[in-house]
Parts: sequence; structure tokens; C-alpha cells
Amino acid sequence: MSEKKGFASWLFGKKKGAEEAPAEEPGVERLGSPLAGKVIGIEQVSDQVFADKILGDGVAVIPADGKVYAPADGTVENLLESHHAVCLLTPGGAELLIHVGKDTVALGGKHFAAHVKEGDKVKRGQLLLSFERDALLAQGFDLATPVVVSNGDEFVMEKAEGGEVLPGDTIITLTKRA
Repeated sequence: MSEKKGFASWLFGKKKGAEEAPAEEPGVERLGSPLAGKVIGIEQVSDQVFADKILGDGVAVIPADGKVYAPADGTVENLLESHHAVCLLTPGGAELLIHVGKDTVALGGKHFAAHVKEGDKVKRGQLLLSFERDALLAQGFDLATPVVVSNGDEFVMEKAEGGEVLPGDTIITLTKRA
């Protein structure tokens, strides 16, 4: 965990075809999309905490369905009671936050389910969270889902520019700084 940020990393997820991580070079981690959907720049999300990169840098995915998969192997460091966000720590030391939607914490867990618990070791492509996408959209929630590396200053980060993704498609490549 990053002492500078003072909180556990948050997590991603993956799906079909994402069970196996791509071959990694030493010091390089390729993070898969935790969701099917459309990648957008983190600066484009309506939640200013994420758009201003207060919690770290990354990308966001506008979800096409309601399943969040692990973007990499790791440990569940934090799972919010409302099950709308999860943090992972990867073997390479990346602290990941996956946060479904804007203001979804206000629901207190309604329309969300967790499939993991804090302390669990997870594999790339493992189901982490699920949510009722259509019910949330019907209630007017913005479901853009930030995928943030909270200790990004420890890495050189290459981010996907945008476009449609499936769970497991690489959206962030991290190279550990020397």
C-alpha cells in the first residue's frame, strides 16, 4: 500500500478469455479491463474526484453489462460495504481501485453483490462484483467506472485511448520505475 496515499489500492476485473494473464516482462504489468464496455479517459468522468485524479490516474469504462472481473492476479485489500468498489494489490505492487458509477455509495449496497471478500487471493478474470446495470440506469445513475492506480507515481503508465473493450483486454500497462 502506498504510504503517500494512505489507503488500500482499488481493483479491476476481467472476463471471458481473461483467465490467463499475458506473458509479462519483469517489472511490467498489463491490466485487463474489468468490464465489457467503452473505455474513456479518466478526465471525462463526471465525478471530479476521479476526473481530477485525486485518488490516482487511470481510465474509466462505461459498462455494457453488470459484471466486474479481476484485471490481474492479486489480493482484495478493501471491499466497501456497499459493494460498489473494490481495491486490489497486484503481485507487482500496483494498488488498484475499481469504482462502479457516480454516487452509487448512496444505495448502501442495493443492486450490488460481492463475489469476494477482503483478504481473498484472486486470479485474473475472476468475478469480483456484480450489479443490476439496468436498474441503476433507470434510477439515473452515471455508471462510468473508474479503474485507478492509486500508487501510479511508482510506475510509468500507458493507458488505452478509448474504444470498445471486453473483460481482459489490456487497458493499462504499468512499468515499475527504477
